[in-house]
Amino acid sequence: MLKRNRKLFALFSLLVVAALVLSACGSGGGSQGDNNQQQEEPQQQAGGPDSPNYLKLNLGDEPPSLDPQLATDTISFQIIGATYEGLVRQDPNGEIKEGSGMAESWEVSEDGLTWTFHLRDAQWSDGKPVTANDFAYAWKRAMDPRLASQYSYIIAPYIKGGNDVANACGDDGSCEGDDAKIEEALNNVGIEVVDEKTLKVTLSQNVPFFLNLLTFGTWQPVRQDIVEQYGDQFATDADKAVYNGPFIVKEWNHNNSLRIEKNPNYWDAANVKLDYVDYVMVSDAAAYINAYEAGEIDVTGVPAEFKEQFEQTHADELGRYADGATFYLVLNTTKKPWNNPKARQAVSYAIDRETYINALNKGIGLPAVSYTNPVITAPGEPGVSFEEKYVRPLNLFPAKADPAKAKQLWQEALQEEGLTEVPTLEFVGDNGDVVKTRLEFFQQQLKQNLGIDMQIVQVPFEERLERQRTQKFDIIMAGWGPDYDHPLTFLDMWVCDGPYNDGKYCNEEYDNLVKQLQQAKDPAQQREIAIQLEKLIGQDVPIVPIYHREVLYAQKPYVKNLIRRAIGYSPEFKWAYTEGRGQ
Repeated sequence: MLKRNRKLFALFSLLVVAALVLSACGSGGGSQGDNNQQQEEPQQQAGGPDSPNYLKLNLGDEPPSLDPQLATDTISFQIIGATYEGLVRQDPNGEIKEGSGMAESWEVSEDGLTWTFHLRDAQWSDGKPVTANDFAYAWKRAMDPRLASQYSYIIAPYIKGGNDVANACGDDGSCEGDDAKIEEALNNVGIEVVDEKTLKVTLSQNVPFFLNLLTFGTWQPVRQDIVEQYGDQFATDADKAVYNGPFIVKEWNHNNSLRIEKNPNYWDAANVKLDYVDYVMVSDAAAYINAYEAGEIDVTGVPAEFKEQFEQTHADELGRYADGATFYLVLNTTKKPWNNPKARQAVSYAIDRETYINALNKGIGLPAVSYTNPVITAPGEPGVSFEEKYVRPLNLFPAKADPAKAKQLWQEALQEEGLTEVPTLEFVGDNGDVVKTRLEFFQQQLKQNLGIDMQIVQVPFEERLERQRTQKFDIIMAGWGPDYDHPLTFLDMWVCDGPYNDGKYCNEEYDNLVKQLQQAKDPAQQREIAIQLEKLIGQDVPIVPIYHREVLYAQKPYVKNLIRRAIGYSPEFKWAYTEGRGQ
């Protein structure tokens, strides 16, 4: 099995390890702060888009990485999705058609293993042509274990020879002295640059959702000369990268603001109406809500605490949608008693998911009585939710708390681990008052139902991600959104060496089932294996699912065609514009 630099398969979550205050669809944000930019007053064109045409949004926090092969989070991927473009791009209806991206056309062999892509005439933002080598280099770069991309798993398992690259380093994970072995493996993968405009890809297996995979950020092209010019500094500032998407990163005032501007060299620039998007980075809910009401940002996520207020004052500006994210508690199984499944089960029974949704979220979202998000389609059954039809009826996790069962399991776990009590635990979460309210809910539930004392530790988004990766936590709240439309995008998270398996749960049976699911060709077999994995999650509780998120947002009426998706880049700016700003 592949030694994973992350999970073997998952296309866009966008780790939605997104900050809880963020709506992946559009926590608005605008051009405030000290970037010294003056907003031009738009001139209304009769019956047409404003000029200049711009959006003011809230990114919520500093993007941890704008390197397509290193990014792992929704904040970063929002910018990457606007500034890079892969071989294909989803249209406004979420469909993928020939000519939608850098590939003008393609052919597929009868066995589904060989794909030949023909690139259109396209340019990078510096005027140089986009070539097949830009894709080959980027994909090999992502697979290269020396880069240590957490999303290598989304490419390596599907490209012929990709697993050999992933396994080219020593058993200890160190790549020291393995350069020759890695280079040989990279040279033998199924990626062939036929000529500047032709890319031939040989897959390790028939992957029905391969085109969907290609929309994900890790598959986006990068220029070898630019990466080598800047080295470790590549994509760390606006001028340390080139872009082939609808927009470019024009200004980046770290931890404060960011601006993307229309890319005049983009192949479809004629259909991009926005001149620029200005972002601020505000995590405090009251601050970004006030900014929206003051007209300083055009779109905002609306936390439950402000739901009633906005229903009274901005009812015609409110929208709501399921963004595909599932949130859960991660328990650090490298520490007692979380190594014991009964302790993890106890936490699950101690939490009242219905109360969380109704009291804190004001009825927005669904209690997670299963893990995979309901937006995911059942394999082989278009339009049918895998979770709703096959998993929800199993009631793997309780919607209501069961304190008696929780206490019983907790005491059994402590006894089995030779403990009489546990010390005060650190509960780590993102900054912000909305997040704090949620953390306090769990703090109270676990104190009341299990007698656990927890200290809440709030840190910046990027630090929270780092703490997760390095197991510097006892309990942490995180989330995941789908990378592609298949249960595996959620289920392959918890293999033993999965790079996003931050709690370090490990079960050989689970790993074997994931491998079977990856290799299964028959949709009915895929469904059955996925159900087995869900049952094992309910039994072992590698994480404690809490809720499937729905996003409540407010959007100014002059904002048009801002597309929100549960699967894929969200929001999508390519077709967005404003009309009637200032009226």
